Amino acid sequence: MAWPSVEEQLTRDQIPAGSALERLIRDNQDFHMLQGEDADKAGVPAWLRVHYRKQHPEAQYNASDPTGGYPRTLRTIHQWMLAHPDLEPEPAPAPSPPPGTQE
Repeated sequence: MAWPSVEEQLTRDQIPAGSALERLIRDNQDFHMLQGEDADKAGVPAWLRVHYRKQHPEAQYNASDPTGGYPRTLRTIHQWMLAHPDLEPEPAPAPSPPPGTQE
């Protein structure tokens, strides 16, 4: 299995240089952890699957499972990471004043 290079991965998803997401991608290139049939499960990039496996060694990864054993939310997490490459949540909005009070 020929995995994409780090530079190909960063370019494909237009990852900003020096971002927290770039560091996360670079730190999760241990593709030997993935199975051959684990090439593209549910549209989740290989580096994110490696990161998930590192965090969840107890999980069962089954090639016959369409998800490969990964949670379906990994796609949503990947999309969020692309939108927030600093990996920081947006600040919460200021609370509204109680009804009947003025700002």
